[in-house]
Amino acid sequence: MKFSLDRDTFARILKRIDSVCSSRGSFAILSSCMIEAKGNAITVTGTDLDITLRVVENADIIEEGVIVINAHRLLDTVQNQPQGYEILLTSEGSQVLVEAGNFRARIPSGDVSEFPPINDIQLKSSIVIDASVFKNLIDKTMFSISRDDSRADFTGALLTIYQNGCVQMVSTDGHRLSRAEANIQINGSLPGSLEKGVIIPLKGLSELTKNLFDGTINLDVSGSKLVVMSGQTTFYINLIAGQFPDFSKVIPSQLDHKSVIKRDDFQQIIKRASIFTAKAGTIRLTMNIGKLEVSTFDAKSGEMRDFIDAEYEGSGVTAGFNWRYIDDILRVIDSEYVSLEIIDMDSPAVVRDVTTDKYDFIVMPMQL
Repeated sequence: MKFSLDRDTFARILKRIDSVCSSRGSFAILSSCMIEAKGNAITVTGTDLDITLRVVENADIIEEGVIVINAHRLLDTVQNQPQGYEILLTSEGSQVLVEAGNFRARIPSGDVSEFPPINDIQLKSSIVIDASVFKNLIDKTMFSISRDDSRADFTGALLTIYQNGCVQMVSTDGHRLSRAEANIQINGSLPGSLEKGVIIPLKGLSELTKNLFDGTINLDVSGSKLVVMSGQTTFYINLIAGQFPDFSKVIPSQLDHKSVIKRDDFQQIIKRASIFTAKAGTIRLTMNIGKLEVSTFDAKSGEMRDFIDAEYEGSGVTAGFNWRYIDDILRVIDSEYVSLEIIDMDSPAVVRDVTTDKYDFIVMPMQL
């Protein structure tokens, strides 16, 4: 195999591939990528068995062939060449010769037969969605995915697409819940598994946010894999088996107390309060006429009390929450104002973007 490709393009591809590759103990092959040169393009593939990323790029193919090579070592080699250089790769038995200007290096190659087989999946009834729309759904929900592997169904986000064109993504870690939706045009049949709902793992969502660019993407499900195509890039993501909890029971149907607050002011007062919280991070929120009061007390950290202007009419109500959970929500809301809705100190609270009903952010209360 022998091909050449400009340094900038090659480094960009390898950086994306390297983020997927990993080494699992004796599975050293997973730290490698496979590069196939054929026709007028190369196909670079990386996998950790749960996520597979395949990128196709036009290149000057001098001799067709396939190699397996350590992804990180090749990335380091390529990206440390001067910008604008042409990179020439040549397979020489059990090694790969890398050339760029006066630079020459040889990197050991792996056994192609040991690389996990990646079968091309033909999309049967893919859904087309704007990449920015899908990325926004991920951004609005990824932060509340659980990092605790003891509840596998909490370690991903539920993606559901309905026949009416509603695309919904939901995540929860048991202490908070995020729901975001968007509307798309459905042309043709809708894959039944997407209408039923599939759970996409956290790492898969994280990789998608780094690799979704302008334009549209195609979504489909094949067996236990979510297939995402964006231009010349294809993701195969192993879905999480299991039943996502019935989140509709968590979203309060009626909230007695609603306060509208300037988002930036809310963020700043919470950060000031965080200085005085204990490890649990509990802050006390009190709604009163025209204001939202934030207070906290800890024997070691100290205490504070502060308030900001708020649009609120009604009797006073107090509830405790983890300040980090509130802050995470405020980071993903884009509007200038947010609403905070509370029933009482023992019930979930809801934080919303006042400009849309497409997002719900639920936070469970903390014991005061």
